[in-house]
Amino acid sequence: MKKIAVVLSGCGVNDGSEITEAVAMLVSLSRAGLAYDCFAPNRSQSDVIDHAKGEPAEEKRNILSESARIARGKITALDQLKADDYAAIAFPGGFGVAKNLTTFAKERENARLHDDVKAAVLPFAKAGKPIVAVCAGPLILGLVARELGIKGAEMTFGEGGDPLSKAVESWGQCPVTRPVEQACVDRQHRFVSAPAYMYGDARPDQIFASVDAAIAALRELLG
Repeated sequence: MKKIAVVLSGCGVNDGSEITEAVAMLVSLSRAGLAYDCFAPNRSQSDVIDHAKGEPAEEKRNILSESARIARGKITALDQLKADDYAAIAFPGGFGVAKNLTTFAKERENARLHDDVKAAVLPFAKAGKPIVAVCAGPLILGLVARELGIKGAEMTFGEGGDPLSKAVESWGQCPVTRPVEQACVDRQHRFVSAPAYMYGDARPDQIFASVDAAIAALRELLG
């Protein structure tokens, strides 16, 4: 059975992984017959948001510990991930992508991958292994492409014009528009993406369909 590395960025849309997207990804992988292991950075979150109030909270939380809530405790520090052990790597969305996996929340067009994320994901790209990203996750695809000198890679966000799309365009890549329930497959670069909650008024069933489309595309790429 092929195994997928799923990288989480915390637990909660505003400061970590978007929970519906993350759970949908695990369910979709399971339904597709693809085994998975979960990983997350073992360091402090960029910030902590009280999701009931929508305000910053005066506390600190660890990305790995928070991500373990979604993974039911079965999770490994990202710096232990070895690309040779996995057929692909996948990233749910949520603001944790912009805050905890990359520096986009603070640096926008000058963003970079955090060192542990860079060390984990670049070997997949260099080996031609698929990288799956949903919602804000394609920020990872854009930064990977920039790191490797790739131009013109295709990836989804929303309907265009948002800060994420503009940044990716500035890096020489091609944001594309897809309906919420469809995925984008860049076969040349082995990138798979889907918009999910980039459409903020989408229903949970549409989010599942969006992520499921990405995982179906991944399964087809893997053969």
